[in-house]
Amino acid sequence: MNCWLMMKGTVDLLVLTVTALSKRHADGALPIEDFDIQLEDQSGNKVHFSETDRLAIMTGLMLHTSGKRFIRKQMFTEALEALTMGEEAFSLCNPKSIELVDNIPILKIDMVWCYFMLRDIAWITVAGLHLKNAREGLERAHGKDSSRFRLLQAGRTSELALYLRLELLEGVVAYHSGQFDKSRKFLASAQEKFFQLQVPDEALSLVTGMGFGEGDAKRTLRMSNQDIQSAVNFLVVEREKREQKREDDIRRRNEIMQQKRYGVTPLKKAVDLQRLTEVVSIGFEKELAAEALRKNENDTQKALDDLTNPEANTALQRNI
Repeated sequence: MNCWLMMKGTVDLLVLTVTALSKRHADGALPIEDFDIQLEDQSGNKVHFSETDRLAIMTGLMLHTSGKRFIRKQMFTEALEALTMGEEAFSLCNPKSIELVDNIPILKIDMVWCYFMLRDIAWITVAGLHLKNAREGLERAHGKDSSRFRLLQAGRTSELALYLRLELLEGVVAYHSGQFDKSRKFLASAQEKFFQLQVPDEALSLVTGMGFGEGDAKRTLRMSNQDIQSAVNFLVVEREKREQKREDDIRRRNEIMQQKRYGVTPLKKAVDLQRLTEVVSIGFEKELAAEALRKNENDTQKALDDLTNPEANTALQRNI
């Protein structure tokens, strides 16, 4: 219990820092309100977390989002500040919970990218350690030489740009550490990936002519090794998934709004909407059923007892 409170206190402090960081810039650095997390491993399975891990990961993701936005604006000092706090937030999480997702390795690569763009040679040792940890993390998430990722993604290499950036940075760090042979090896591999990522204009025109955006067309052509049919098939499936996710997000947002309206139980838990649906299906009015569940800690039988007891039912009506 004390450990949980200490962790929650640290995360709360980080969230306050995130809020202050976002207010420093007029457009806001990241979406803090109603930030919900849904992480998946490389096979698309949702990863479930304890409450303490959820708090830590949610904060880490918010900070990583902030850092990436600063990077896009070329505000590398601010980006590094956000990413460093994100790394601290992720460190509070049980490593076993997230070893098969690649968010943390990508954050470490983003941190080293900031060192590189700031041209700060003093960070060379730390940068090397971050890149070593990033490569190990990606191997756990994607498999050795990305074999697991390629198998799960039917041969597509959507992470090519990520590994290009990793090897480019590894080459720079190796060069400044006096490891010239290793540097040449990394940079040659990065250059090879760069050429693989080039998209012919003809293929790009064919895919965009089917109604897809240029950015999406380039990305999927790179993933499919310039196979136009494979790229189009992937974009169609991706569009369907995006639409389904949008519908799921709207439904989840509506559920959260409902739960906020009903209040929390004496033990500070939200009203269970599935149990609420079950009680309403019996014939009870929704607001009254929600109040009965709220009062009785989502115990369906106790809620039904109150709803069918005239005196208790009257008391419930007074509370809504």
